[in-house]
Amino acid sequence: MRIPGFEFYIYGICLIAFCLHTGNALAATALPQDDNKAVILAYHRIGEDNAPGENLSAQQFNDHLEEIENGPYHVLPLSRIMEILSKGETLPPNTLAITFEGAYLSAYEKGMKALIHKNIPFTVFYASDTLDQNLSEYMDWDTLRALSKNKNITIGALPASYTHIAHEPTQEIIANLNKARQRYRDVFKAEADFLAYPFGEYSLELKKIARKQGFKYALGLHSGVTQSQTDVFALPRFSMTERYGDLERFQTIATALPLPISDLEPADPLLSGGAWIAGFTLPEALAAESDALSCFISGQKPPEIEALGPRIELRAAAPDPIPSRMRMNCTMPGPAGEDATPRWRWFGMLYHRNEKNVPNPPLGALQELQE
Repeated sequence: MRIPGFEFYIYGICLIAFCLHTGNALAATALPQDDNKAVILAYHRIGEDNAPGENLSAQQFNDHLEEIENGPYHVLPLSRIMEILSKGETLPPNTLAITFEGAYLSAYEKGMKALIHKNIPFTVFYASDTLDQNLSEYMDWDTLRALSKNKNITIGALPASYTHIAHEPTQEIIANLNKARQRYRDVFKAEADFLAYPFGEYSLELKKIARKQGFKYALGLHSGVTQSQTDVFALPRFSMTERYGDLERFQTIATALPLPISDLEPADPLLSGGAWIAGFTLPEALAAESDALSCFISGQKPPEIEALGPRIELRAAAPDPIPSRMRMNCTMPGPAGEDATPRWRWFGMLYHRNEKNVPNPPLGALQELQE
């Protein structure tokens, strides 16, 4: 279960941009969502130097843990965060959720055990086909069963097979998710509420199928901050990897603010090809600050940004065909924290292309999906 290297990130460029917009940041407009949001972190392997694209060093994880314990953060179970947001209740400041992608044994030995010892909640996502193979680099079913009995730990599911599921024919998607849900029932005697998309890739159709299959929430691996208006079947997460896992970056994303855009185009992350043009609408309250917006596209020069009031249009010289994976991240300075620490608004998308060119019939044309 390999995860493509997180080839693109805007952190270094953001720091430069922030220096240029410090004045904007201090005077930036506050939004209601700023006081009721959560950042979800995604860890993969820990202390596996032979997998740098997925790995976070053990020392980096320990640095994160020390920062969490001593900093202004509140770590809550992912299920509790979503319950609070759905009820319109208020989250504590700097709320975090910790997730582990893939159920790697190194993450259990060098990460989860420390969190358990300190009573810090977290969520584990696993792929049942992988665990059924009894591979040495992954946790086993007995360990997951034991974790599921801890009130601070949530077990979430990946599709049974860790594949580019959004690129598969519809009936294969249904079968993959059905198998994952059935294995969850068999092992944990409960229903799976949380689904994680393999490689962080999803499509509008995959979201609809996941909802019909009975999942309540689904998570990607695109950057962003969760708030009450966030699509619960496209919850963002910040991936914590060795290259981007230094303490300064952790502090930046752990205090990040929502950039609650609307009317996103293209709305479907699964692209077909051709010229790439994107657009979205900022909240009216942020329209006057659109000159402070910075957007970046993986592997390309920053796109041309045109602001028409709150409407933002992006144009990038994406090659034809579009690459198999393409990240878009947009940030703008937000109001500083109580200690005058700079904070960033953050929105990201992971666009991807079906290299198999497998046709997927419209979901509405399908018969009722069977469990």
